[in-house]
Amino acid sequence: GTEILHQPVKFIVETTSGIANISKPDKINIKKDATGIKIISWKSNTNNIEQTGIRTIESDGYINYKITIKAVKDVNLKDVRLEIPLKNELAQYMKGMGLAGTEVPKKQKAKWRGPHDSFWIGNTDGGLWCEFRDDGYHGPLLNLYKPDPPKSWDNKGKGGFMIKKNGKTTTAIAYSGSRKLKQGESITFEWAFLITPVKKINYQSQFVDRYYHNGGKPKPKEKDLKTGIKIVNLHHANDYNPHINYPFIAVNEMKGFVDEMHQKGLKVKIYYTVRELTNYTTELWALRSLGDEILGGGKGGGFTWLQEHLIDDYHPQWYQYFPDKSPDASIVNAPGDSRWYNYYIESLAWLIKNIGIDGLYLDDVSYDRRILKRMRKVFDREKPDCIIDLHSNTGFSKGPATQYTDFFPYIDKVWFGESFRYNKMSSANWLVEVSGIPFGLMGDMLHEGGNRWLGMLYGMTVRLPWVSNKILANPVPVWELWDDFKIWDAEMIGFWEDDVPVKTNKQDVKITVYKKQGETLISIGNFSKKSQKVKLTIDWESLGLDKNKVQLSAPEIKDYQSAAQFKYDDLIEVKGKQGWLIIIKDKK
Repeated sequence: GTEILHQPVKFIVETTSGIANISKPDKINIKKDATGIKIISWKSNTNNIEQTGIRTIESDGYINYKITIKAVKDVNLKDVRLEIPLKNELAQYMKGMGLAGTEVPKKQKAKWRGPHDSFWIGNTDGGLWCEFRDDGYHGPLLNLYKPDPPKSWDNKGKGGFMIKKNGKTTTAIAYSGSRKLKQGESITFEWAFLITPVKKINYQSQFVDRYYHNGGKPKPKEKDLKTGIKIVNLHHANDYNPHINYPFIAVNEMKGFVDEMHQKGLKVKIYYTVRELTNYTTELWALRSLGDEILGGGKGGGFTWLQEHLIDDYHPQWYQYFPDKSPDASIVNAPGDSRWYNYYIESLAWLIKNIGIDGLYLDDVSYDRRILKRMRKVFDREKPDCIIDLHSNTGFSKGPATQYTDFFPYIDKVWFGESFRYNKMSSANWLVEVSGIPFGLMGDMLHEGGNRWLGMLYGMTVRLPWVSNKILANPVPVWELWDDFKIWDAEMIGFWEDDVPVKTNKQDVKITVYKKQGETLISIGNFSKKSQKVKLTIDWESLGLDKNKVQLSAPEIKDYQSAAQFKYDDLIEVKGKQGWLIIIKDKK
């Protein structure tokens, strides 16, 4: 295993007299000890403060702490803070604390502005995600749901985050600032950890299980089938899944679509979440009678049907015009827990049994990891090879890789690309925010097709067919190279690894290696705007090749590169924001 911490995590209570000398845990009680979960509670104290705690550890690497401090007599608190000392060699990258995915800075300070309730620090070998919580909403911080910061940690704006680097340690600190507690007053501090990566990367699936995703026309043509697609995402707003988050109207049409795809050897995943709900929902009036438990409130407006029937106290959301039937008009569901989740979970089993779906395509959902666990449990029981991929728009979720980290143990792939500006992103930002790799997942590109050259450094292409801002992105030429090279049999060694066997002499030009017995594919990507001439440094022993007996060939790839031949010691010109795919193998 990989040791993440340089020292133990510390929860520190500091009064105006100094750091409180909290006693060792006493009255330890095992509250639950079951498969996959263990919960313990304890008590500690000082002369002025009584401390009680509950810790939950789960099998997926999730750890939750709730610590309550109670004033035995009036006490002036200077600060209550959490200190997480990580090893410098592991603390390479981070996200959160007011930062997009980046290399860990020497120092960083942030407050609770914006959707900042969590952060992650680590690398591809190990890392730690930390979320600060209270008794409110714990789902992703979407534009639709903007809860106040946790009161205990925020402390009326006095709290915040810090990063400190010194010696062998990078310390992440969440502090709450000064406050007074009167005798008998108490306050609870809650946070959660997730140890990463959450699973081993399934590289073969990334290169073999290719996606077809065409919202309004979801049925692939014969020419599409020949590209090697294996999975079809059935979006809403089409003939087979017309109504958002309610796949129970066009049941016959959906089943016919799924059956047809299965006959062609394809899996089908459907768009189905609970963030908003269509006006076609059969149970709409029953749900309306429950007040704001399930349907969220708001100023009303939107499509005429909503105004005429719901009148007021609703929040209009998705609208879809249909030429042959009444439009699909949705309203936003209430955040937080509701009995509709039980309906949703049970309906997944129904959809598998009666329609034959092979999983879900999730698009910026509002439930939390507890629901993901229940969903995965249903899938594993009813159809163990079901797939979940998670899509998000960074303009909507404000940093999806941070917001959804605790979902990662239960999903199979990420698609965090919408609104990303790939050509403005650093290599670290790509790795942390888009690729999924530090967490044990992989992903695909999205917005305007991404960047086909830089994407290959992370094993990513767009999906077929994908149009964004009227730009049609075509992954097929790169997929054809994957097939010719049989990339799924290769060992992927990213530029972020210390032992990557091929490097360049320029900081902005990275190389990822796909190594096989007797031949190697290298992906070169230039993150700078300027063309650069680079020299390769090659560990021939690691590749198992003799430099005097090899050839370096760049095959012709449409819209990617012209055919070219190189010598291992050539200077290779790499255009700004572009790259090369070069095969190194023995000469014929």
